[in-house]
Amino acid sequence: MPQGRRKLPFSGKQKKQQIQEKRKRKQQNAASGSENKYERTEGNNVRPPKERLPEFNVQSINQQPLHRGGRSNPNQYVLQFRRETEEEIKKRKEDARKQIIPVSEEELEFDPAPYFCGNELGFPIRPKWSPDMTREQLDNREYGYFKEYLLTLKKRSDWDELSYFELNLETWRQMWRVMEMSDIIVWIADARYPAVPTFLFTYVLKTLKKSLIIILNKMDLVPSAIGLAWKHKITQTYNLDDDDKAKVHVLFFTSFKNSSEFKEGVQKKKPRGKLKMAAEAAECLLKECKSIIEKYQAKIDLQSWENKISEEKELEYDNDEDVEIEEKITAVPETSYEHFDLFQNNYLTIGLLGQPNAGKSSVLNALMGKKVVSVSGTPGHTKHFQTIFLTPSVRLCDCPGLVFPSKLPKPLQVLMGCYPIAQLREPYSTIMFLAERLNLVKLLNLQHPEPGENEWSAIDICDSWAIKRGFLTARAGRPDTYRAANHLLRMTLSGKICLALRPLGFTENKKHWLSSAELKNIWKVKGIVDELDTYEHNCIEISDDEQKPTAQTDTSENEDDGSNEDESCDSDSSEVCGTIASNKFSVLDMSN
Repeated sequence: MPQGRRKLPFSGKQKKQQIQEKRKRKQQNAASGSENKYERTEGNNVRPPKERLPEFNVQSINQQPLHRGGRSNPNQYVLQFRRETEEEIKKRKEDARKQIIPVSEEELEFDPAPYFCGNELGFPIRPKWSPDMTREQLDNREYGYFKEYLLTLKKRSDWDELSYFELNLETWRQMWRVMEMSDIIVWIADARYPAVPTFLFTYVLKTLKKSLIIILNKMDLVPSAIGLAWKHKITQTYNLDDDDKAKVHVLFFTSFKNSSEFKEGVQKKKPRGKLKMAAEAAECLLKECKSIIEKYQAKIDLQSWENKISEEKELEYDNDEDVEIEEKITAVPETSYEHFDLFQNNYLTIGLLGQPNAGKSSVLNALMGKKVVSVSGTPGHTKHFQTIFLTPSVRLCDCPGLVFPSKLPKPLQVLMGCYPIAQLREPYSTIMFLAERLNLVKLLNLQHPEPGENEWSAIDICDSWAIKRGFLTARAGRPDTYRAANHLLRMTLSGKICLALRPLGFTENKKHWLSSAELKNIWKVKGIVDELDTYEHNCIEISDDEQKPTAQTDTSENEDDGSNEDESCDSDSSEVCGTIASNKFSVLDMSN
């Protein structure tokens, strides 16, 4: 029997009494006008309620009460967004009842730069400070700057057009410290929706003068051709400077390998098995870090990291004893936030940044080869930055996810995992956004809830899915529309329903990306070796058909082959960016 305290039974009567006591406390607080239920004012390093930015109508997500006791404040790093008005929610609910009109293939292309308004919106950066300042002085300066930054945004004419972004100063402070202590900054983006803030490139490369690496994570959920197109789009857009130190490096990463079996319909099995080290992806990251260190002529030896990767490649993962990692995992205590000189220590510090649910903690675990930090699909799970030594000469720093100011569509932010699905007051607009880009009716094999109707809306899809899954209300026995919408969004977030947006120009140059020789590098990162030979054979055939002149008698046959190839690309184009746990790499089959 496991050690620990034995669980006590909790009857329905006790549950009822607990609810009554909670309701009574709420009534007492409302009658007394007290608003400090979630605050500690003295001796706990938490701001009083009067300084909680009331002019911005802040909404705290997953906020916990403090009557349970304890010295720490559970709401110090809670997600804080601007509260939506009732009119906005009502309008989106009405739009969700309209007929779904599928978008064209070109409209699946996505350019994040206009949504961040270039460098106009920016993001909060740490104000100037000195070690001579007291804690209270530094705290007041950072708070004053943050409030002034928000007031500047509010004065803009497009303030109401801004989507969700983080309003908790404590979370931004974590990012400031990670940026200062890091020698190399790694931005981890979800390869399905790689919305990288444009001001990030300017601030890291020009202001901090540090190297920036973009990791396109979750490549097991994205066709390889789309991931390759995103890499070239990012490098061509931001690598305009001749200085090698100011260039962006783009890598691919996936925490789950050998999970590419072709399955139609909804995936019922989750990736299982012992966590393995992503050796191929780690080797690419090591190569980029080595090149950066050589450019700065730093004296840091990464041989221990290279030896670790070589050992992991030779291990047999089926043997549990072989997966043991000899290096000790030690967290470095926070001593000073000042770290302006690059590579001043005898070890390399790599800071992992990104938006919530991008997979920062998962990347750290995959680099370590075992679970060292907890992961969750709920945004805001990582509360405080964590430093862990990968080897004696490499230190990883995991930062909490941050939602940057932008004009991204709120449904897209929900699909990215920036907003907790369980806290959504109106999930139907996100279902509408998803259904316009994926044929959910066909993929989920849905029947219209009203017989004889052919027009579908987001509400109809949710009702049909509720009937199919048996989601019914308790009393009336009607389809539980909200629960069905919530379930569909969770499936999308976990990858059971795959939607991958494309960079600009992908549709026009689709044939080029499908036959690119660089795809084999992505396949190696994904761990798919069996299909690599088939892919290379297909690329050779395509190049032969394009370059080799044909005789007059063979023209008709070659034209037929080309037309069939184009038809297959057109017929499967919708499946490039959307499948339900089918073959994530089926995009490469379109060249057959």
